[in-house]
Amino acid sequence: MIKINLSVAQNQVDISNLGGFDFSKIKLVPVALSILAIYIPDIVFVDMWQETFNTRNDELTVIQRELNSLKRKVSQSAVLEKQIRELKAQEDNLSKKLTAVKQAISQKRNPANLLLYVAKNIPEDLWIQELSVEGDTMLVKGQALSYVSVGNFVNNLRSSVFIKDSNIKSTTSSVRESDKRRIESFEILFSLARLD
Repeated sequence: MIKINLSVAQNQVDISNLGGFDFSKIKLVPVALSILAIYIPDIVFVDMWQETFNTRNDELTVIQRELNSLKRKVSQSAVLEKQIRELKAQEDNLSKKLTAVKQAISQKRNPANLLLYVAKNIPEDLWIQELSVEGDTMLVKGQALSYVSVGNFVNNLRSSVFIKDSNIKSTTSSVRESDKRRIESFEILFSLARLD
């Protein structure tokens, strides 16, 4: 008796074709060589190059340290350069001030001898209320009991080496309330020949 299998034949799974990729067409030798070409250098050459890599890496570290040290020195020198510029500016400023002081000292005139001469030649009945020396002029304001005292005072000062000319700017007479004496107020401008 013959048996016929009427059931639908099951398709056999073809493992040479998975996911649309036909593995039967792959040549094993080139694939193996490709795999070796990919992984062998990592295994063989990495050890061979590792020593060179470590040496170069150490050199790079040393160079980086030197670079950082140089950068610090450059930044410090920038600060020093700024301080040097500030010091030079201060030096210039002090030099200008010193020049001004020297000029002021050279132009400074001491009227002590003139004032001493004026003090020694004031008549007894004359008193000075204001005395100012500006440039080459001296202004004297005061009061006296008589015109004669004012004239003597002016003549005494004119005969000195300090005075070259005098000009009586104003004179006024008034009566003092306390003792009813006549007082002569005066204002005299003197041209100075010298101060010392």
